[in-house]
Amino acid sequence: MAINLAHRADLDQRVEKLAARLGLTGKGRKTGVIERALTALEERVERDRPSREAIVASLDHYIRAGSHRCERLSAGNGLDGGAPLSLALQEVLYDEHGLPK
Repeated sequence: MAINLAHRADLDQRVEKLAARLGLTGKGRKTGVIERALTALEERVERDRPSREAIVASLDHYIRAGSHRCERLSAGNGLDGGAPLSLALQEVLYDEHGLPK
C-alpha cells in the first residue's frame, strides 16, 4: 500500500522537518526519511525483544518464586492440611462483605 502524505499535512510537515535536519534535499528526500525511520525502528524492535531463552528463564523464575511464596505462606500460617491457601488469604485480607480489611 502506498503512503500518501498529502492526506496528512501534519505528517508531511514532520517528514519535511526531519529531511531538513538530516540534510536530505531534492527528489526522494521524504522516502529517505521514511526509510531511515523504518530502519531505526526495526533495529530497536530487534534490540528490545528478549530472546526465547530469556523468556523461558524469566517464566521459570516466576514459577519457582510463586511456589516458594505459597509454601512460606502455608507454613507461616499453619495452613498445612487445612483450608486452601486462597481461602485462607481471602479470610485474612477481606471482611465478610468481600471488602478489603
